[in-house]
Amino acid sequence: MRASVPRRLRALLSRLRYSLRRIARRVRYRAARTGGGVGDYRYVFIVTYGRSGSTLLLGLLNAIPGYRIRGENYNALYRLYQADAAVARACDQFSDASHLVPRSSWYGTPRVRPHLFRVGLIGCFIENVLCPEPGDRVLGFKEIRHTPVHMRDLDLYLDFVRQSFPACKIIFNHRDPASVAGSAWWKDVDGAEERIRAADERLLAFPADDRHFHFFYDQIDDGLENIRALFAFLGEEVDEDAIRDVLSSAHGPYSVRVLTPARPHPA
Repeated sequence: MRASVPRRLRALLSRLRYSLRRIARRVRYRAARTGGGVGDYRYVFIVTYGRSGSTLLLGLLNAIPGYRIRGENYNALYRLYQADAAVARACDQFSDASHLVPRSSWYGTPRVRPHLFRVGLIGCFIENVLCPEPGDRVLGFKEIRHTPVHMRDLDLYLDFVRQSFPACKIIFNHRDPASVAGSAWWKDVDGAEERIRAADERLLAFPADDRHFHFFYDQIDDGLENIRALFAFLGEEVDEDAIRDVLSSAHGPYSVRVLTPARPHPA
């Protein structure tokens, strides 16, 4: 009888340690979800193609107090989406107990924590790519690599963005494809107009709603009507002097200074 007591005690302690480890994992997960400040900011992302006027749009957004909208990053967030999707797929397919032994080609997959993996990816992206600064309240970036050549799974990628950044806003930026095709490097690309038109039509297929807005570069005029509509979508006040100052400044590597806001130079 005495010999059985330590065994029972050891079993009890083993169960207790297992429960404590589970509790610790949950605490770390919840801390990771709130740590890094995902919920401390709102987010705005510019989705477009090259030479659409996106750098000008970037300037307009950054003229709003508290906005920190960064420039391009070679589709870094898309690469994180791909990594997240790969880990999730592995966990979906190889999560049974047979993969807990070293004989399995997918050894250890049941121990992978895909949710924490995503939280870590997003937190790292915010801290080290978006790089918030004191006083920031809205973060984001613009990216031009959204043509079918750059990504075929745009729908799934934007699902990932919306899930990872709750209540984010997505701005689709558009410009006349013929004008884009005659601008900068596009002039040397065979079939440029068709490629740009395909990219533009794919973006236009997303319906406008409280999270998605279509901004048309060619509709910028002295009345600033489409800019006012954009700011209303974002819930921000219009500072007309600040906007006109942006419109009269050069934006992007191929720009020249333009003094009239009626048709600023795109970037």
